[in-house]
Amino acid sequence: MTSTRDAIRLLHVDDEPDFAETAAAFLEKENDRLRVETASNAENALERLESSTFDCIVSDYDMPGRSGIEFLEAVREEYPELPLILFTGKGSEEVASDAISAGVTDYLQKEAGTDQYTLLANRVQNAVEARQSATEAERRRHRLEQILKTVPSCVVQLDRDGQFVFANQRAVDVLGLSQSEVKDRTYNDPEWEIRDLDGHPIPDAELPFRQVLETGQPLSDARHTIHWPDGTEKVLSVNGAPLFDDDGAVESVVCTLTDITDKRDRKRDLQETERRLQLALEASETGVLEWDYETDEVVLSDTLERLLGFEPGEFGGTLSAVFELIHPEDRTEVREQIERAVETDSVYDGEFRMIDADGDVQWGSVRGQPIEDDDSTLMVGVHHDITEHKERERDLRVIERRLEAILENTTTPMFMKDDEGQYLFVNHGYRELTGLADEEIVGRTDFELFPEETAETTWANDRAVLQAGQPIETEEQLIIDGETLQFLSTKVPIYDTGERSDPDTPVAVFGVASNITDIRKQEQELQRERDRLAEFASVVSHDLRSPLSVAQGRLQLARTTGDESHLEGIETALDRMERIIDDVLLLARQGQDIQETAPVSLHDAVADAWEMVSQDAEDGTLAFTDTDKRDVTITADRPRLLQLLENLLRNSVEHGATRSPTGTDNGVKHESGEPRSQAHTNVDHGTAGSQTKSVDAADGDGSVNITVGAIKGGFYVADDGPGVPEDERETLFEAGYSTADNGSGFGLAIVDRIAEAHGWAVDVAESADGGARFEITGVEFA
Repeated sequence: MTSTRDAIRLLHVDDEPDFAETAAAFLEKENDRLRVETASNAENALERLESSTFDCIVSDYDMPGRSGIEFLEAVREEYPELPLILFTGKGSEEVASDAISAGVTDYLQKEAGTDQYTLLANRVQNAVEARQSATEAERRRHRLEQILKTVPSCVVQLDRDGQFVFANQRAVDVLGLSQSEVKDRTYNDPEWEIRDLDGHPIPDAELPFRQVLETGQPLSDARHTIHWPDGTEKVLSVNGAPLFDDDGAVESVVCTLTDITDKRDRKRDLQETERRLQLALEASETGVLEWDYETDEVVLSDTLERLLGFEPGEFGGTLSAVFELIHPEDRTEVREQIERAVETDSVYDGEFRMIDADGDVQWGSVRGQPIEDDDSTLMVGVHHDITEHKERERDLRVIERRLEAILENTTTPMFMKDDEGQYLFVNHGYRELTGLADEEIVGRTDFELFPEETAETTWANDRAVLQAGQPIETEEQLIIDGETLQFLSTKVPIYDTGERSDPDTPVAVFGVASNITDIRKQEQELQRERDRLAEFASVVSHDLRSPLSVAQGRLQLARTTGDESHLEGIETALDRMERIIDDVLLLARQGQDIQETAPVSLHDAVADAWEMVSQDAEDGTLAFTDTDKRDVTITADRPRLLQLLENLLRNSVEHGATRSPTGTDNGVKHESGEPRSQAHTNVDHGTAGSQTKSVDAADGDGSVNITVGAIKGGFYVADDGPGVPEDERETLFEAGYSTADNGSGFGLAIVDRIAEAHGWAVDVAESADGGARFEITGVEFA
């Protein structure tokens, strides 16, 4: 039994009063927060809702008058947020679908036993608590918005990407933009032109909102400048705090922005006054010292004594005692500079290290001015503690070295070019890519390093970044050692190169080039595979329809007439369908890339392929040319090579055997590449036992003569059949193309796929005898 927090008022609507009362008793027993009231129908329940307040409704589905769904729809019209659970004995997908469409909170089917009430009690409590949580969250959000609208400071909220998602009415006074205009920007939008108080751009990682986002810690009084749309510069003091999601992660940052421009301006005026009145520094936190030339006595101000770790009035001594406080490595240079200032009666201005009373090293900047009065000649010096400044300089040097190490050890090519296209910097990855040294790249342009077409493209992209002041991401091609490589280049504007800067106009472009050559090749291969699938689907749907219709018609005739002779037609149609399916599967497999190749004897491969064709082919004769008595070895995947040869030989037998008799053929001149005077293998098909006969004996009887031979860069298969008309040669290798009534149309398509997978090319021309000649080129001879 559950017992927590406030009571939950539940209205249970069911047309069976006994069941409703029983359910109420069990529900209140399971959860003592529940206070259950019952209604016997929808109309009664709606009246109760008008007169009382309930936290949740449990309703039956099958009730007289209005059904549970109709009741749900009526409730949603008046009480759209009120949780309603459908608790019904009539369960079906249709009921559940209707309930969900009508906006039901939960759906539960009645079952035997009392466990169902435990489940129902839990569902009720969960639904009520979910609604209360949502209501409370909305209430808090509304309250926060009202508070933010009335506070005197500019308050903004930024998401994880630095996008403004809220700004109160003070935004126009502090940021120079309306509330809606602010939401169109990000915190690091280049149009803000964010700078530190020294005028330097602030790296994104050091922006106040980014620090809060990354550390999850509040930040106070971070100061930087921005520019209004009209060009006015403003100085902001930023306080930021993180907002966390349910998992404890920072989901956004709330900042208050205070315009302290007037304060900055006053500080500048004060600094100028301090520069002009250097001697009036005793009342400030700046240390002052006086050195009497005649007595050699040195007096330190209380502030300077404190800065050096002494109690007020504790230090007393001469200039030599001061030198004892200066770091040993700096003493000689400081002494020489002071002596020179005394001799020339000029101002001393220097920076050096000092060791305080605790033994800690500090950096000081001292400016001394000689002054004469009636009694003595003094040098009055102003001392500034610049330890933090020096530490920042050291930290920056460390960061610079780290950045340089990162750039140099990153394999991805990176570069920087000025606004004239000359390289200012390239990293190791870029030098590795081009094979050039720094001195061969820096100071040059792409026009001096790459082909003109490539340089034109890259320079156009660089100009787009410089002119718009916006980053771009684009694809570019580079030709390296004759190979065309595809890169995804990200280019961003640079306003300060370290040697040249302009706060308004980019002076350089920094780029990162990711090699996506392999990705694009994979995409192209994937597209080819998609095209093949589409081709398969089209051909199969077309070519299977005809034999399927024949089989269906024959089957209907066999059923109605009882004539079993129709079964033969069905068998023929099914054989036709099976061959189409087998060829489609084979065609799909042959399009895959070749994984392993080995030296293969062309003569042996042709003989093995012919043996397979001879088992079911019509009459035909195979011969090797005179010039190929020697064996030829090529590099190939042997099983696929056999399939290619089988399909070419079968094509010649099936289509070439229709030729008209031409009489005895005693061979062809060597120039043709296809003489048949040498018959290494001659096979006659068509009888119960295949018998061998000579080429001359085969001529003139309607059989086809096939010649296989080697050519430069490959081999050919030719026949003396009817050949292929020129207007049909372009479509000859398309899947589904066939001139035979019983052909699947995939044989030559498979040949094309196997050749492509090997990296070969296949073409068809007219043979010396007027038949078809298929040439396979691009073959590597072993």
